[in-house]
Amino acid sequence: MAKFSPLSTTPNDSQPSQNDRQTRRKRRTVSTTTASAENYKVGPGRPPREYQFKPGQSGNPKGAKRKPPSLLPDLKRLFEQALSEKVTLKQGEKRRTLTMAEAGIKQLVAQFAKGDRHARRDVFAYAEMLGIDLVTGHRTAIEGALASDHEAILLKYVQRQYDKVCTPPRDFAPPELLDDDLQEQKQN
Repeated sequence: MAKFSPLSTTPNDSQPSQNDRQTRRKRRTVSTTTASAENYKVGPGRPPREYQFKPGQSGNPKGAKRKPPSLLPDLKRLFEQALSEKVTLKQGEKRRTLTMAEAGIKQLVAQFAKGDRHARRDVFAYAEMLGIDLVTGHRTAIEGALASDHEAILLKYVQRQYDKVCTPPRDFAPPELLDDDLQEQKQN
């Protein structure tokens, strides 16, 4: 069977010419656009063709509103600068030059040594974050301080826990106040 070709071919050419391809392409696009325009239904989500955005045209020509620049990089830079500033401290007769960060850490540790509970919390938190073991060097001192009260603390704890589980026995009057008749009944 011979193939049917809508384009005329010459007996010498087995391929259609360049001009024939373009006319075929034009015919195809004209027929599909007119057919699609006739079948196009206007409705929700399908605006009329004249109001649709043209190719290359933005749907939001003014663009989005500019966001205000973030303060975070500036604050971080200022914080780092403030911590690295030099300050001169006087200790007795000597003057020492330290950074603000070093001075702050020394002050935090001094407050911790005075017994400030907030400084204690912060020192333990920073030590844990930095991997510093505060207990290792002072273990014998801590154990010595706890050893004297250790047994008393444990006994009080056990007594409180025992009272929660068991009801304590009722208190009776001292033996000298008890009725003598009960002792006589026991003997009989």
